[in-house]
Amino acid sequence: MRKITVILLVLCILICIVPAMAEEKEQDFSVTNGCNTLEGQVPFLGTQKLLENGKAFILYEANTDTLMYADNADEQLPPASLVKILTALIAVEKGKLDDAVTVKEKVLATLDPDAVRVSPKLAADEVLSVKDLLHCMMVAAANDAAVVLADHIMGDQKAFVAEMNRYAKELGCTNTNFTNVHGLHDKEQYTSARDAARILAKAIENEEFCEIFFAKKYIVPETNKNDSRLLVTQNYLMNKDIVVIHYDERVKGSRTGTTTDGTTNIASYAEVEDMQLISVVLGSVSVYDEKSGRVKVFGGYGETQQLLDLGFTDHKAGQLIYENQILKQIPISGGSSDVTIATKEARSSVIPANISREQLEFRYVNELPLSLPVKEGQRVSTLQIWCNNICIAQTEIFAMNSVVAADQVFLDVDKQPGNLAVFFGAVLKVLGVVLAIGLLVMAVFYLRRINVHAKQKRQRRRNSTDRRRSR
Repeated sequence: MRKITVILLVLCILICIVPAMAEEKEQDFSVTNGCNTLEGQVPFLGTQKLLENGKAFILYEANTDTLMYADNADEQLPPASLVKILTALIAVEKGKLDDAVTVKEKVLATLDPDAVRVSPKLAADEVLSVKDLLHCMMVAAANDAAVVLADHIMGDQKAFVAEMNRYAKELGCTNTNFTNVHGLHDKEQYTSARDAARILAKAIENEEFCEIFFAKKYIVPETNKNDSRLLVTQNYLMNKDIVVIHYDERVKGSRTGTTTDGTTNIASYAEVEDMQLISVVLGSVSVYDEKSGRVKVFGGYGETQQLLDLGFTDHKAGQLIYENQILKQIPISGGSSDVTIATKEARSSVIPANISREQLEFRYVNELPLSLPVKEGQRVSTLQIWCNNICIAQTEIFAMNSVVAADQVFLDVDKQPGNLAVFFGAVLKVLGVVLAIGLLVMAVFYLRRINVHAKQKRQRRRNSTDRRRSR
């Protein structure tokens, strides 16, 4: 009897679980086969290698969340001074720009003697504002300003580094680890092009950060220890007075870094009309003329401009789907009306400048078989938008109206027949479940009764046999 009961229970469990297991988990093509998110595996410009001078590249359009180009984007590489982007963001978010900071001798002593410092160097007991120190760090690449800021904001550099790693992890950085706040080489400190883009994309959402990141010049007022300091960026993309060919008015902000092996890293933000491009170049090298020994190509700068050209040229950013946009009507056999389907969320992407929205391919995938009744707000499908064999956007589709069986409409239109039909349908379902459970219980009791009768019959036989033997 116990075996029969166990078998029945197992059958009931399988009836409930198997359909759920059979349901295929939907694949997000905007990530696996698309470019709509920084996680995308098939960039908008394709997977062909487009640049040679560098170890890793990323080009990302922040306004539409479109990954335009990626090459070796997840390799762990030394970040150098790109570290200062997150240092500045945390300092802006946790500190106050007008706060006065007193420079401590013991904090300055933690720096390598050859580390880049603001000119004149920060002096012990010198008092500057958080804003002044941020400009020293970002415009003049001053490492002394970085350690002073970290100590002021979090109490010590170790705590600040811990916050940097926590913050990076929260942003989804899986190939990043920080060990200091300025970027001086450490074999345990690394990042990737994709992670660097994640951090910069978050940073440019902060207006105070942008004010500092976009600065080409800044005057640090006179302090108790030094005269005023004039800071001028040495970033060729932002300063047209250094290397004219690399000055790029599209670039609003940029952070450079030089690694111990002489390669250059550059993370930049550029704007043209509605497009906002973030570019990251890691491990680029300068190219020298063999005869003169002069630099022919400055590492990182030319590659950044090439990336921006790839992104801005012949492309535009636009909204593909609007919030609550009605897409089409789907007829249902036996239904009182068609189902109107729409998307709840808007979707945007970069598209070629010569392609209109009407020329894009709309695919409805993983469409669920619609059975009556259909409820308003019920998810019915997934919409993918494709351009040049790349999924550029994906979103879920929902029913905009409820639909019941046509033969239930007679219940009186003025009394909300749809709601009544749904109610009676729910009641019937409950009754069906109760009936099924009742039949199951009756079957169990019936089997148990048969088992009892069988035992009694065997006992009577044993008793009869015992009586015959006793004679």
